[in-house]
Amino acid sequence: LGWNGLGGVHTCCFHLCCCCSWPQGAVPEELHKHPGQTLLLQCQYSPKRGPYQPKSWCQQTSPSRCTLLVTSSKPRTAVQKSHYTIWDKPNAGFFNITMIQLTQNDSGFYWCGIYASENIITVLRNISLVVSPAPTTSPMWTLPWLPTSTVLITSPEGTSGHPSINGSETR
Repeated sequence: LGWNGLGGVHTCCFHLCCCCSWPQGAVPEELHKHPGQTLLLQCQYSPKRGPYQPKSWCQQTSPSRCTLLVTSSKPRTAVQKSHYTIWDKPNAGFFNITMIQLTQNDSGFYWCGIYASENIITVLRNISLVVSPAPTTSPMWTLPWLPTSTVLITSPEGTSGHPSINGSETR
């Protein structure tokens, strides 16, 4: 099983028994996210008539193997398993994958594809997900020599209404 010349679509196995050959020079699409964020991904395919073909999302464990995470069961019905959701719209030729509450442990390689049989998936997209902490923001410079502003709010005795603001501001 391997490259079939259909614009990058290839077949491989998943779970324990696997075989897959990627086209030479195939590079995964790299996506960057931060912990706590959600990954929304769309996988496109050519709509086909006939019996429904389930779609799958799996995490690569070796160059030719992956662990199945979630598989659709019927069209236009969301299936959720752990923090993964899959939703297929066959007449439109795409299915959506959602991964919520990402952690750094979610970093890795993933495949979305058409579930062909018990141990075979036709891979549509090869994704490299990188989940890393958001960079901390720090001021580009500090100006410790600038004096701070002081404002004194007073209300004249025997009056009602808004207090007047008496103060000084130095720069």
